[in-house]
Amino acid sequence: MVAPMSRRRVVTEAEGRGRSPRASWLTAAAVARATAGQVLARGRTATGVTTDTRGDCAGKLFVALRGPSHDGHDHVATAVAKGAAGLLVSRPQHELVGLDRTAAPFVVRVEDTGKALLDLAAEHRRRHRAHVVGITGSCGKTSTKEWLGAVLAAAMPTVRSPGSFNNQIGVPLTLFAIGPETRAAVVEIGTNAPGEIELLTAVARPEIGIVTCVAPAHLQGLGSLQGVAREKSMLIAGLPEHGLAILNGDDAACREMAALTAAKVQFTSVTREADWFATDLRFHALGTTFLLQGQRPVTLPRLGTHVVYNALAVIAAAHRLGVAEDDVLQALATVPSAARRMEPKVVAGVTIFDDTYNMNPQSAAAGLQALAGLGGGGRRIVVFGEMLELGDASESLHRGLGAEVQRTRQDQLVVVGAGAGPIADGAVAAGMPAANVHRTTDADAAFLLLRSLLRAGDRVLCKASRRVALDRLVDRLVGELPVAPMARAEENA
Repeated sequence: MVAPMSRRRVVTEAEGRGRSPRASWLTAAAVARATAGQVLARGRTATGVTTDTRGDCAGKLFVALRGPSHDGHDHVATAVAKGAAGLLVSRPQHELVGLDRTAAPFVVRVEDTGKALLDLAAEHRRRHRAHVVGITGSCGKTSTKEWLGAVLAAAMPTVRSPGSFNNQIGVPLTLFAIGPETRAAVVEIGTNAPGEIELLTAVARPEIGIVTCVAPAHLQGLGSLQGVAREKSMLIAGLPEHGLAILNGDDAACREMAALTAAKVQFTSVTREADWFATDLRFHALGTTFLLQGQRPVTLPRLGTHVVYNALAVIAAAHRLGVAEDDVLQALATVPSAARRMEPKVVAGVTIFDDTYNMNPQSAAAGLQALAGLGGGGRRIVVFGEMLELGDASESLHRGLGAEVQRTRQDQLVVVGAGAGPIADGAVAAGMPAANVHRTTDADAAFLLLRSLLRAGDRVLCKASRRVALDRLVDRLVGELPVAPMARAEENA
């Protein structure tokens, strides 16, 4: 029987609840066993794990990770000064500069602290009974994770990946948040190189796996769309026989993954009947409305067909975990989306859809579709920056996106930076009037253009790959448009 819906905030072990002997297994001996390490010094039991001395270290095991531009071993003294109970290192003890032995943390030495972090997380996962849901996909995995985490947290003690903790550091840190009271853990699993999802799936051991879609993303690391599909499929291939695979049934690559697992498979769709499907999609000022299973009206406070796919996956996973449909839909109607993912921001009569978290061709096309589906007056203005990590296909994919801008009948296009130039080329080649296509050198130039272009009633979609940092343009628009001279509707009619 599922606990009734509650608006209380579920507190995780990582936030200080449930500190019990069962939760605190991180002794020097146990850490050494889990990581094939050597105990250099013994001390008290750690209550958690951290890799960053800028945060809370008190009572935790500090794992000194090494990367291309940093070495955690340079910060062990800081970790100890901030109350770390243990150190996991790969250097000999005499090389740990500034280590205050009076603080007496335990010390375990391993060959590779990165691998040891994964080993520790796998052991922590093994010691707890929480149902783990793994989520991957080229688009939508973070939003799906946020929505599912919020839905489950309203019904049971739940942890979920903070932010986009979806790599070989983030996934272990998410798993360490699982405590004895945790009933569900929602873990985002990402990749930009072959083998990562298989590795992280083996660590997290999810019982439910969700693949949102397969699209051109991280092509530099994964080589091709087939490479992306193969990498994403490793989550499904790693599910246990008693598990559940939830797949986008409108995505051919996702459908093919069903043959890779002995787990039960459920498909989602917005184009046909499926295990979980939506019909009669409609976009409006309040978000997106559809009919669940062709019968039950559902309204989501976000725009786009892609959010319907996300919601269907959430409904399927929550149903598997015993959450009543009424409770799921009640939570979905109020849960906010992840920041900067089609996040509406209204200023000076202009609605800005901040979708600047990241960008690939499919997510950009989804944003265009959502913008095009809005009724009412006002112009639809698209601001696009460059899409990164597309490898040899970059030029053609950017031009194709420009053609999609014209196909969806957007009113104005602003491209930011030289790398986004092919988007403008593609739009003009597809028939968009050149006068409506604006090329700007950087975010500052784009701001000056938009300040003179925008008028009350306009809807603006801003999107680019994360490293382009188009979010700063959005922040400037939100911060300065109210006091900036806005173009008047009668002057620009």
